[in-house]
Amino acid sequence: MKKKITIKEIAKILMVSVSTVSKAMNDSPEISEKTKKKVKELAKFYGYTPNHIAVSLKNQSTFNIGVIIPDIQNSFLAEVLKNIEITAKTKGYRIITFFTGEKSKEEKESLKILANGMAEGIIMCPSEETFVLKEFEHIKNIAETTSLVTFDRLHEELNYNSVSVDDDQSILKACAHFQETQAKNILFVSSIGWLSVGKTRRKTFNSFIENHTNIDGEVIEEHEMDDLRKKIEERITNKELPKIDAILGADIESTLIANAAISKTSLKYIDEISLIGYVNKRHNELQYPQISYINQFPEKVGEKAVELLINSLKDDSSKIKKEVIKTEIVVKDTSK
Repeated sequence: MKKKITIKEIAKILMVSVSTVSKAMNDSPEISEKTKKKVKELAKFYGYTPNHIAVSLKNQSTFNIGVIIPDIQNSFLAEVLKNIEITAKTKGYRIITFFTGEKSKEEKESLKILANGMAEGIIMCPSEETFVLKEFEHIKNIAETTSLVTFDRLHEELNYNSVSVDDDQSILKACAHFQETQAKNILFVSSIGWLSVGKTRRKTFNSFIENHTNIDGEVIEEHEMDDLRKKIEERITNKELPKIDAILGADIESTLIANAAISKTSLKYIDEISLIGYVNKRHNELQYPQISYINQFPEKVGEKAVELLINSLKDDSSKIKKEVIKTEIVVKDTSK
């Protein structure tokens, strides 16, 4: 059996400081890859693992970031979470994640646990139920004693450091793209009409249509996927109504359903109909046709959320920072 080794002994063997060993074990960008490799190989050989509890007691810091996500099945939120973890790790922090299932009760319990000394700060995307009930006191109470960053879903009552995407501009950019490519009648399809983000996107779409007399628009919203598919198929094949020459998907599911509906018809992409929506970028690259999409840059959202939180932990100033990530239209096979 190998002798149990300490961080001081690893530092002595490699002729580096204890601080260097600690940073290398935490993948700090301050340490070269060569040194990290040496430290980790020696630590693995002797079965050394950092005593995070001892480190926390010594530094009065947990090096934990709490993350609260409402829906892990949402690929955008999942991608944000992934990049929160990657960014936190490079800065010497670990994350503790809670999933609320869009329930306010779960959110309240998660906040209570994290704020009770488990994490130094919290990054959260509030649940839909919190917005529906308009109950924000549990978040405000935690924010009085714990550094907090919200992302994606914002509300005027949650006046904290935040990261969001320019959601209104995303829809406007897609509509403007269709207009520039001579589309005359856009069909807006959504499976998230009941969510606040779905309502905002529909409102923005309707506003664009109202303000542009040279283009018409229609809306189909259905939470049930089969009902949404049937309505899209019926509408785009109905020859008695004005021809639909562009479809805008308000979410990933509606975008995929619209693509499937178009594929079942004899309609040809670009020549007869176009499609722009939201996609899982990795999955989109593996299919044909690749769907033109609104890039929300979830990786930037995750990175910026961690940066805001860590900066707020280091700087107690009361200045609130609200970062907005600009989106872009990525043209693939389904639009000009």
